[in-house]
Amino acid sequence: MKSMLRILAITALLGVQLAAAETTWYVGDERCRPPKDDGTYSAPYDAREHPGDFPTFPGADKPGWFCSYQREDGVLVQHGNSLTPQQQWLAVWAAGANAMN
Repeated sequence: MKSMLRILAITALLGVQLAAAETTWYVGDERCRPPKDDGTYSAPYDAREHPGDFPTFPGADKPGWFCSYQREDGVLVQHGNSLTPQQQWLAVWAAGANAMN
């Protein structure tokens, strides 16, 4: 019985963490401030997490937020992706790109 309760508690905790991860807005740094969630950009999206599920949610056709710069030591820093969620999904999953068959 205790092990069943432990499993349920762990499952609930993981569910809360996954739900929180989906609502996270863009992150940046002091030189790349993320935009406000005002509908200008799509929500952050990772096509690898949605095999076989083409994005059709509201805003799936809007570009993602993107910012990049070169640090003083020459390293390129990039935040976000300017592709729409639909473009990201097609780039990863269309035309058998990842052997989904």
